[in-house]
Amino acid sequence: MENKQKSPVLLVILAFTALSLIWGSSFILVKKSLVYYSSPQVGALRIFAAFIFFIPVFLKQRHEVKKEHWKSFLLAGLTGNLIPAILFSIAGKHLTSALSGMLNAFTPLFTLIVGILLFKQGFQWRQMLGIILGIAGCFGLIVGGEGFNVDFNYHALWVVLATFLYGFNLHIVKTKLSGLNPFTSTAGIFMAIGPLSLILLASTGFFSQAIEWWPFLAACSLGVFGSAIAMVLFNQLIKWTNAIVASSVTYIIPIVAVGWGVFDGEQVYLSQFIAMIVLLIGVYEINRSKA
Repeated sequence: MENKQKSPVLLVILAFTALSLIWGSSFILVKKSLVYYSSPQVGALRIFAAFIFFIPVFLKQRHEVKKEHWKSFLLAGLTGNLIPAILFSIAGKHLTSALSGMLNAFTPLFTLIVGILLFKQGFQWRQMLGIILGIAGCFGLIVGGEGFNVDFNYHALWVVLATFLYGFNLHIVKTKLSGLNPFTSTAGIFMAIGPLSLILLASTGFFSQAIEWWPFLAACSLGVFGSAIAMVLFNQLIKWTNAIVASSVTYIIPIVAVGWGVFDGEQVYLSQFIAMIVLLIGVYEINRSKA
């Protein structure tokens, strides 16, 4: 049996709650950032803020990093952070933060599908039920409208693409970077993509604009809390428990996102609630199979 770092139950609960709130709140922060900044600027500013946060960590752990790690850092950073950050920002121009949060729950299904198709991951036929339910729930979210009317929103596909990249990224980290300390690999990833985010900010004219403080702070909070501190909490939660328990935060994120959306006056339809439940049942079936 794998030994886990022991910790009081209260700390586990607090870490789990904080992680759920941070990631669940990221979608409303994207929305508030987009009030003033463009989608590429919000995505790049998020990554650059996390890059600044991780500089001290990387300087302390840099002796662990080898030359061959940098290619994986860059690939993991693009698929798991920079490109999804921009895609969520593009979608945030056209979707409610609640819907983006609900669609984000599609990530575990893509993690399984990508693992089977591209990384020779083992497959249990009982997991097919989870995949079918998850796809049905995701489709229901995309087309769901008032009174169960079909209202296809193609902008939701940006979020679906981001969750596919998340699923691909998890396997890159697992297969290429698992030998590194999680803090070292996370810091290395942001060191690889931080300069790219700076170039993107400069190319969009960010530095010639006046700073609008609330959207600016919202975007920086996405990086510091949503991308940096949340990863630290997630890695610590895995040490205290296991990956299955830690990944169950997937069930809480949409609830937090919907709560923020309703608080902000967004319209959430009954059909979307039903589709979200179907999607989460699919995620549960997959996690139960893994367990």
